[in-house]
Amino acid sequence: MRINFRLLGILSLAFFIGGCNLDKNDDNAPQNGAISVSITPEATGNIPDSLSLEIRKASGDVVTSYSETAKIPSSGITLPIGEYEVSAVPTNKKKPLFDRPLYAGTSTTTVSSSSTSKVNINLKQTNFSIGVSYSDKFKAEATNYSTTITDPQGSLTFLSNESRLGYFAAGPLTIITNYTDSKGVKKTVDRTIAAADASIAPASKLMVYVNLPEENTAGNYTGYYQNASGKTGIELKEALTTIISTGYKTQTYGALYTAYKVGDIRPDGTGAIWDVYSDTPGTTPPYYFQPDQDRCGNYQKEGDCFNREHCIPQSWFKEASPMVSDYLHILPTDGKVNGMRNNWPFGEVGSASWTSKNGSKLGKAKSDLGTSSTVFEPIDAYKGDIARIYLYFVTRYAKELSKFEGNGEEIFDSKTSLGLDKWAINMFLRWSKNDPVSQKEIDRNKEAEAFQNNRNPYVDHPEFIDMIWGNSTIKVVSKAKGFKYIYMTAK
Repeated sequence: MRINFRLLGILSLAFFIGGCNLDKNDDNAPQNGAISVSITPEATGNIPDSLSLEIRKASGDVVTSYSETAKIPSSGITLPIGEYEVSAVPTNKKKPLFDRPLYAGTSTTTVSSSSTSKVNINLKQTNFSIGVSYSDKFKAEATNYSTTITDPQGSLTFLSNESRLGYFAAGPLTIITNYTDSKGVKKTVDRTIAAADASIAPASKLMVYVNLPEENTAGNYTGYYQNASGKTGIELKEALTTIISTGYKTQTYGALYTAYKVGDIRPDGTGAIWDVYSDTPGTTPPYYFQPDQDRCGNYQKEGDCFNREHCIPQSWFKEASPMVSDYLHILPTDGKVNGMRNNWPFGEVGSASWTSKNGSKLGKAKSDLGTSSTVFEPIDAYKGDIARIYLYFVTRYAKELSKFEGNGEEIFDSKTSLGLDKWAINMFLRWSKNDPVSQKEIDRNKEAEAFQNNRNPYVDHPEFIDMIWGNSTIKVVSKAKGFKYIYMTAK
């Protein structure tokens, strides 16, 4: 058999060339794809014109960008295959501006060979808005007033007739109102809002409300009571419940004696316990209790020892925690008087069956009080203390009142948001008005904050009492819908 080596060589060369061509075709297979970008605005408004588009690799490197969304090709953007992050970003990223909300959005996508991936970017507002308003009284008395709000990137000044909104990217904020008062004196009032404050989160709306100190306006509060601002009635009571319950530290029952040695010591230099059941204001009390030496044990008569008086008796709430060790309603008092009071509600006595050495009384309620129960009546000098303790309790434990039993049912009313029977409300309003907040209560409130990390709001702000339970004439600011208000009181 003869082999045609020439033909064989030609065939071999053909196969070699063909193989080379196959390899070359594999290398030049399509390595690109495309993305089609759509941008969806928030529920209100159109796509803003201050957007640019950036496309980045997974590594973070920018592949391409468009200075305006209008320049994005409708036919799609050709890209090498791979993972990408596609972002719509505001062209003005940080500078404060009037009437200029900023929006941004990001989406990720995978670009595949010879295909078009659809990318939808949902826009979200990235800055927050602030307006400035003034009370009618401020506008009538002040002149030449304006408010300047400054963030780390710049500031905006709101003139006296300015009604538009300013938009800011981040805190902290400094708010300064300059004005001339009714006597022609130039004055300034300022306020700072921390960068982490929730009121300036993205898309939030804030209104600065400037008024005068003598205005009876609901809600001029900062610090601990800031979240009570602008509220009255049940809304105020519920806000206070949150304030005085958040961060509360439950202490042991025994630890109360340690707190008494700081918050319940007489100011007369004796170092003795300040006992509302034995004290006789203006004169020397019949006996003293020293905080470490005179704790009960057993007692037979007044003056033997002191113990812990639950103004709201333990039996009413079944000795449950945290009520059982809440310093703000548990007073150090004479053991005998505490025992005589037993678990009767406080009230005003018509005919006394027993009277203590300082004049505290036990007996049937007077006929027009609103209850037929046996009641215990403290002396006039401490009726306001007791009233503010009860109002604290029904605020702090508003959600627990339905579980109470026994004589507590005579005074508490869990079926209403006010938490108390009408007769008790009327009595405590009267007691609180006739016996204003004393230094004793102020000292106890300071110790309560150190001991259990809360305070009695009705000691700090007795006006809250009438705003919740009374027939108050407190003015409520007419609020713009959707705005959180902060208040600045001119000096």
